[in-house]
Amino acid sequence: MKRNTRTLLCILCAILAVVCVIFAGFTLIKGKNSASPASSASSGSTTSIYGSAADYDYQNFNYSDGLDAKGYRTGIRALDYVTLPADVAALPIAKADITPTEADIQSQIDSLLTQYTTSQTVTGRAAQKGDTVNIDYAGTVDGVAFTGGTCAGYDLTLGSGSFIDGFEDQIVGHNIGDTFDVNVTFPTGYNDSTDAEGNAITLSGKAAVFSVTLNSISQSVTPELTDAWVDTTFGTSDGLHTVEALRSYYAAALQDSDLENALMDALLDGAQFKELPKEVTSYYIRLYLNYYYSLASNYYQTDLETFAKANGYADADAMMADSDSMFTHLAKQDLLYQAIAETQNIQPTQEQLDTAAASYSADLYGENFIYQTALQNAVMDWLKSTAVIS
Repeated sequence: MKRNTRTLLCILCAILAVVCVIFAGFTLIKGKNSASPASSASSGSTTSIYGSAADYDYQNFNYSDGLDAKGYRTGIRALDYVTLPADVAALPIAKADITPTEADIQSQIDSLLTQYTTSQTVTGRAAQKGDTVNIDYAGTVDGVAFTGGTCAGYDLTLGSGSFIDGFEDQIVGHNIGDTFDVNVTFPTGYNDSTDAEGNAITLSGKAAVFSVTLNSISQSVTPELTDAWVDTTFGTSDGLHTVEALRSYYAAALQDSDLENALMDALLDGAQFKELPKEVTSYYIRLYLNYYYSLASNYYQTDLETFAKANGYADADAMMADSDSMFTHLAKQDLLYQAIAETQNIQPTQEQLDTAAASYSADLYGENFIYQTALQNAVMDWLKSTAVIS
């Protein structure tokens, strides 16, 4: 199912905050290239249909770039580039396509419960799979310590697969206060490291010994889904007091989300596009490249080119090429929103503007981006109100 522009944009804007938690204090213990939100499975293309990364001023990206005070693309009439479907004011939607299943609803509830999981300190037993252990470790290869192989106070969930094969398994069964050796072999192709003097140390395929001290053990405790828990957690803030009310809430939310996706699918399938204006595609390319540029410089102290290569790409151009379909998709949806606003003379309400302003800081995103957000929400509300669901 395709997602609408705002959803994809929100996801991309939010990734950075997640990534800095995922990668904090962890480099060489992980796999060959260290996991990254950049796809390591490239499409194979090394050249983007939109040119080279060097063609774009991504270092100075601003979310309100190229947007006017109405939330439109500056100087662009969307109807010059897209022909809307004839039934745009009555898009047919199959009810079966937007009705969530019980499994869908349960998945949302399970995810919610996970968010309210608490950590409970464990004493009186050995570490087991699923526990989170706090450890100190110091690794050596051929008796020599290497950069990135030593850490104090690291929290590791056993069974997560975060460390190289065999590392976590050898912690299982140990007790708080134990100091022991973990013997592992770095996978073939693993990046080299250095010793204290800066001399290169080959890790690929090499046996390593880590001296590990187990400082503490904790386990996750997920709350039981009961009427009492729902009432205590959401009774005041959301007016939800029972499990059934919570299920109904998620059923409605999922159906609304599926309806938005179905409407956008119908628009994309029924609309006809001319060549996309470069001002729109370049906006999303600059957003994408700026995200990875910021990630590379702020969290890895490197440049975009080096970051791309470390994640399995030939260079930054190949990484950009791997997302060509996303740039095209986002640009088309951008134009669809504006074209509908143009034809229907849609403007956001004050409530929609207030909601957008509450979600996006004007200092970071700019007033024009906030207005565009409210405008696209207004367009989607119009589409939902005119859709023919059967």
